[in-house]
Amino acid sequence: MFGADIGDQAGDEGTFVTHIVDRAGYEGMFGEGHSHWFKVSRLLPTHWYHIDLKIRNEDRMTSIIQMAGDEAAFEQILKECGSDVVLTQVQVVTPAWMNKTDGWRMEKLVSLSTGFDKIGVLVCLLEVDSGVVYADVHDPMFRAESLVEVKKVY
Repeated sequence: MFGADIGDQAGDEGTFVTHIVDRAGYEGMFGEGHSHWFKVSRLLPTHWYHIDLKIRNEDRMTSIIQMAGDEAAFEQILKECGSDVVLTQVQVVTPAWMNKTDGWRMEKLVSLSTGFDKIGVLVCLLEVDSGVVYADVHDPMFRAESLVEVKKVY
């Protein structure tokens, strides 16, 4: 639940990639099945989610950040939420090509919806706190209204 993906995952743009030399300590040092990392990388300049959670640790809630590389990972985190895992805030990190600025942006996510375009490709619509809606498409003629089977994820 807390680790990043390891290895060369070419073609899997929704993952974070690490190199074993970037591991902090040794495997299991921070709990069975967990490793901590000094850095992670992304293969493609695509958006990802920075998720603030509070996790029950015995009799108190502990803050933790999870980074989800795609919508499937984000949805999995949402499914884990309940009385022992509480979502406090979600931010989306978008590349310049998506947010139409000169650099990456991290903004509070208000809503996330997915739908399919005219050729059946899954498209994400990300509404941020300022009211702007980003779409993960490169087509300058794209219109959100053209999507079918739209589903609100968050």
